[in-house]
Amino acid sequence: MRRAARLVAALVAVLLAASMLETLQVSPAFAAGTSACAAATAPASLASAFAAAPAQARAEAAAPFESAPVSAGTRAAAAMAQTSLAPALPAAPARTSLTSAFAAATARTPLASAPAAASATEPTDADRTWQDETIYFIMIDRFHNGDPSNDGPADPRNPRAWHGGDIQGIIDKLDYIQSLGFSAIWITPHVRNAGNDYHGYGAVDFFETDPHFGTNETVKRLVAEAHRRGMKVIFDIVVNHTGPANPLVTEHPDWFHPKRAITNWNDQTQVQEGWLFDLPDFDQSNPEVRQYILDYSRFWIETTDVDGFRLDTVKHVPHEFFTWYAAELQKIKPGFWLIGEDWENAPWRLAAYQDAGVTALLDFPTNAAARSAIAQGGSMRQLANQVKAVGATMPDPYEMGGFLDNHDMTRFVTEARDRPIERLKLGLTFLFTQRAIPILYYGTEIGMEGGNDPYNRNDFPWGEERDHEVVGFVQKLNEIRRSHPALRRGTVEELLATDAHYAYGRAAEDDTVVVVLSNATGPVTGLPVDVTPLGLADGTRLRDELTGREVQVSGGQVALDLDPLSGVILAPVPATPAGPRGIPGWAPAAALGGLAVLAGAVVLVRRARPGRTGS
Repeated sequence: MRRAARLVAALVAVLLAASMLETLQVSPAFAAGTSACAAATAPASLASAFAAAPAQARAEAAAPFESAPVSAGTRAAAAMAQTSLAPALPAAPARTSLTSAFAAATARTPLASAPAAASATEPTDADRTWQDETIYFIMIDRFHNGDPSNDGPADPRNPRAWHGGDIQGIIDKLDYIQSLGFSAIWITPHVRNAGNDYHGYGAVDFFETDPHFGTNETVKRLVAEAHRRGMKVIFDIVVNHTGPANPLVTEHPDWFHPKRAITNWNDQTQVQEGWLFDLPDFDQSNPEVRQYILDYSRFWIETTDVDGFRLDTVKHVPHEFFTWYAAELQKIKPGFWLIGEDWENAPWRLAAYQDAGVTALLDFPTNAAARSAIAQGGSMRQLANQVKAVGATMPDPYEMGGFLDNHDMTRFVTEARDRPIERLKLGLTFLFTQRAIPILYYGTEIGMEGGNDPYNRNDFPWGEERDHEVVGFVQKLNEIRRSHPALRRGTVEELLATDAHYAYGRAAEDDTVVVVLSNATGPVTGLPVDVTPLGLADGTRLRDELTGREVQVSGGQVALDLDPLSGVILAPVPATPAGPRGIPGWAPAAALGGLAVLAGAVVLVRRARPGRTGS
């Protein structure tokens, strides 16, 4: 009887301890350690009960772009740097040290079969905006062949011919895209084209899906399958021009501007009325043209329930058209999203289109600066200045689409001067922590190479994505961005800008993140970063979300040891909650756990005494 009484009393104490652990919100690591200690000293039945109770307590606590090569004039504009150099902040004495484990954190990670678990700070559907999305950009013909029956005369050996990718192929790979952490996809134009216009930018029928890609029903199913997974879809729409073989060109010649080339790219009239790459140019001042464009836009919205349009070549279309067009689309589907393409490095040129009603613009100014600084080894100060210029110029700088490369420029790793994968990871760290909405071009997650068009549009080499180190890195970055409102919606505060380093803070609600990027090709020791603008008090511990390593704020600064071509994403470590009268939250649980272990030891000793018999 005494043994039974002791066992019951011990079990009650264990359950009480478990309840206390839950109430005090003891960390899972501490609770697990207490369970292991108890299991080593208590009788078998008691040990199993003790181990199970904290696990249950923990579970309950956790419940609550364009069709042809870019013109020389456009490429020249894209290469121009639009920023001036700002003086570097004065260096300050090192306070504390963080040993970066950047390389270890980006080691190969097995490809997940589903997205990372949602953080408590992940947006709900009710308040989810485009700032909360990350977008995966797909060239349909080069991504995945899901239906060989529609290939036609495909020739994968010819870089300018059809290769066989289709809408069914995208449907088949939605789980892969979602496993990377992306919440939206953007696909190149899917409408019917002629000849070898695999890219989709030479439409001959704006209401019909190209047979190489499938049918209108296949497109409708793509959107439905994406929505079933909680993903959004963006169609690529052309409102500037059509393909030369489109019957509209002969049936309605008054719908088009007179044929003439663009010879002066500084003449806005030529830019808007000239035939880009000899493509018939719509005259949007004609009411019939405006209505036709709205009709096929309405058709795809109402037929598929698509979430947004990427607008091709907006610089060739008058601003007034977009003011009318955007307002009409909102009548069809309130909240419908538009993101425009204007390959300009001057933010003020982009701002005019946002003022006109285009919700967002692709961030070519920051892209040019990032490729110059990170891929080519230029000045990080130039990148910092461009970020400030965009923030000061755009009506809504958060409604921008950030990217490292796309179908109209060389791949990022091909642009890299050396150590391409390291530079790619550094570029990705910037992409997923900066203000704009991140857009990843298909294949960048495996470091695909490629020169100018068409070699930047090679087929995705399926199989290489398995265990690729950059795949795991992209998954981690998506998870980090999803977990921090500061990275999705937060303000941007420059903390440090030199030729080799760029540090900035992001802050929103009760969330603060510090990002430090090193473009140095050698290791850096004790890099001082002033974090006082973010209100981080001395003694605050910051954890690198990439590696788990910690650093402490001292004298208003952190000092960092960084690997070559690496970055850190620092977030405050949650403080341990205090117990009654200022007693640390872990103290009562530790005492309770110690008592439980001691009780178990006493039971074992008493059982081991010679001559004792149970009753």
